[in-house]
Amino acid sequence: KTVELPGEPCAGLAVGFGSLWVPLCTQPPSLARIDSKTGKLKVFGQVGPAAEEGGIAVSADSVWMVTDKEGTLARIDPESGELKQTVKLPAGSFNPVHASGKIWVTRFEGAEITKVDAATGAIEGTYKTGPSPRFLAAGEGAVWTLNQGDGSLTQLTERDPKNVALGTPGKGGDIAVKAGFVWTTMFKTPLSCVDAKTLKLRAQWTGPGGDSLGVSEDAIWLTDYRGGTVSRLPLAKALERCRP
Repeated sequence: KTVELPGEPCAGLAVGFGSLWVPLCTQPPSLARIDSKTGKLKVFGQVGPAAEEGGIAVSADSVWMVTDKEGTLARIDPESGELKQTVKLPAGSFNPVHASGKIWVTRFEGAEITKVDAATGAIEGTYKTGPSPRFLAAGEGAVWTLNQGDGSLTQLTERDPKNVALGTPGKGGDIAVKAGFVWTTMFKTPLSCVDAKTLKLRAQWTGPGGDSLGVSEDAIWLTDYRGGTVSRLPLAKALERCRP
């Protein structure tokens, strides 16, 4: 099924409440909800993403998205699309992820991440990362940020943050956690794998391609944004190269 959207989808995707959630860079920005079974489209015009490389997250009862460059984190009712709550974050915060009852939001215009209680909306702390963290993921007992400023990876746990040099700075990119590894992609370095326990960079694939990825139970899916292609790499084959 193909669903026609009223504008450019621009700030990531999220799945929850029986739907696919798609931030739209319309004028003004908006948010689309697509029913997973029927494909029925509903557009909420009262909320929208703050930036093209923003993001969206889903918790147990809400949809979360930063809606302006001043750092307004919106808590959105999944049925009506109405604002249930707003949380003031540091300006330049854009990308949220939900993990273990918390919403973590990276501040691209800085070097930090903010933790918010997903039940109350209370800010619980701010933690240092590498410069210009943008995309992030949760898994293997940590939250991980891909830092566009220096191309590094930051691991955030209850202990002090730890950074891993990847050597992949620049715009774009993506990150996922699966099978004991953190996987990242960036232009000209379509895939890197970091051991989630030892924090060792185990392997990198270089050459054309890169920008976003998804990891399923048996495959890694990679986009070549500039080439306009999607590639499938068997997860088992990638693990052969990444495991010591």
